[in-house]
Amino acid sequence: MKKVILILFALLAYSYQTLKPNKIIKFNYYISKITYNQKFLIAGLENGEIIIKDFNTLNNFYKFSLPKIHDFMGDLIAMPIYSIDISPNNETLLILAEGENAVREFFLFDLKNKKLHHIFTTKQTLMKAEFINNNQVFFGLLSDEIGVFDLKNKKWLYKIQAGSYVFSTFALNETKTKAAIGDESGAVKIIDVINGKKINEIKGFNKDKTLSLDYKKTFIINGSSDMRVAIYTEKGSTKTELKAKFLPYATALSPKIDTFAIQYDEANDIMVYSIYKKPLFMLKGHTMALNGMKYLNDKKIISFSPAEIIIWKLK
Repeated sequence: MKKVILILFALLAYSYQTLKPNKIIKFNYYISKITYNQKFLIAGLENGEIIIKDFNTLNNFYKFSLPKIHDFMGDLIAMPIYSIDISPNNETLLILAEGENAVREFFLFDLKNKKLHHIFTTKQTLMKAEFINNNQVFFGLLSDEIGVFDLKNKKWLYKIQAGSYVFSTFALNETKTKAAIGDESGAVKIIDVINGKKINEIKGFNKDKTLSLDYKKTFIINGSSDMRVAIYTEKGSTKTELKAKFLPYATALSPKIDTFAIQYDEANDIMVYSIYKKPLFMLKGHTMALNGMKYLNDKKIISFSPAEIIIWKLK
């Protein structure tokens, strides 16, 4: 009898609810990058189109295309898109893309007047960009450098070396005052965004290239290519460690830090866990490996792959 009870408890501990998508958004071409807030949902597509949707209705608000570039054969192709992000005042969209001969092209799109402005071209290997306020943009470079560019004065406020490996990704905290930097080492560097100073370097469970990061309150989730997922405090202590079944291309922390989500398996399913690693929800619906995921609130998740954007409701 005791064995039966123990088996039942074990089954309950690892039981979870399977959920289907609440909404699926598809486009005519594969998705490179997305960004969103309460007003807009914006997708940058592999054909160079930028599709701007009203996030409440999901109706198209506006669309435009980036300039074409030449490939090594001389044929016209779409610019690869590395980053898109919306300014806090909802007036500007930034676009970081690749231009001719692998240079980086940085654009701003005026969401009010619907005009695209070219800001600069650089040979520096900028890989990711996000607004930290309406006039300043935080960049991560392939060389593991980070920097802040001032849009008003059109100059770099600083550019510093964050690590000594190859940059992978970064995540800003909710107030955009700190950044978690991930690279090929698996360690996470916590940076003061205002001055670029390193606050801490977290070395722990993750031992290989960081694939995904999220930063909520004083907690960071790090998914690495050794299939390890860990949640750390800014000071470096470990809250949760998990050996994943598949490469964690996407990870996300809930606003209350009571659940987290990861790409779970080769079928592109997402598993939502309690902070104590109990499986809660299996989200089934993606047809390709994930490129990103975030909690919209404690009961909603948005995730995207090259094939689709999905909004999930956690019931």
